[in-house]
Amino acid sequence: MVMKRFLAVFLLSLLALAACRKAAEPNFNGIWLWSKFMPEVNLDTLAAKDIKNVILHEVSFERHGVDSTLAFIKEAHEKGIKVHIWFQAFYKEGKWINPVDDSLNCYKQEYFDEVIERAVRYVGYGVDGIHLDYIRFGGTAYKHNPSEDITATGCVTEFCRQINEAVKAANPDIILSAALMPEPDSEYYYGQDPAQMGQYIDILMPMIYFHCDSYRKGGAPWARMVADHFATKGAPARVWAGLTTYVDTDTAKVVPMTADEILSDCRMMLDSSKAEGIVLFRYGLGDIPDLHALKQ
Repeated sequence: MVMKRFLAVFLLSLLALAACRKAAEPNFNGIWLWSKFMPEVNLDTLAAKDIKNVILHEVSFERHGVDSTLAFIKEAHEKGIKVHIWFQAFYKEGKWINPVDDSLNCYKQEYFDEVIERAVRYVGYGVDGIHLDYIRFGGTAYKHNPSEDITATGCVTEFCRQINEAVKAANPDIILSAALMPEPDSEYYYGQDPAQMGQYIDILMPMIYFHCDSYRKGGAPWARMVADHFATKGAPARVWAGLTTYVDTDTAKVVPMTADEILSDCRMMLDSSKAEGIVLFRYGLGDIPDLHALKQ
């Protein structure tokens, strides 16, 4: 009798522990969301498909108003979905910003402060993360190295350090992520060194768009190589592989992918590379798969 009671208590304890682990299990996946699609997003559908991170473009605050955007964030939280605010770091009003003052041999601190102030304001709105896009040079990084101390790569790293310090001071739990170009030699052209950025960014999201442009030539083997490169070099940051929900054809026609096709790409990446998570580009193009299947 005592043994049966002990076994019953033991089994209940195991069930409780399993439930706690399931509740605490992180969701290493997300989707990029353009601001224009915010009003039509069905958050119940996203939650049901195990997509628990929405990377929402900051233009939403301007396009739909602060109150409506905050209401969207609140509803997402109620459904267990985190919201990350996405904005361009070194890109403004359709033009690249050179954050290095080559003539004065310094970084443009005033511009740094402007962008970081924006990020801190969003943290104050109660968002879960800050997502940096265009945290790079537009292919011209090698032209902006005026001295050994002031370099394009150093500039990107210093910006990451400063924004990390500012947003973590506002909320230590904020998730800082960044979209990266997928080339392993991205330091030379873009100023992005994952080894340095990974010291300050929580999640690196290389845009491994292997159905697009010149990246098609490498296919899945290239995609896995890129994920492994960033996961190895970018530690301790985690790596979520950025994958498209569409295919670019040779005729420049964009073809939306089916849910099964997207799921197959996700499974390939998680099963055979060092990427820990997936982020889909983008909502509104392609059929969103049920990502519960990735846990099976």
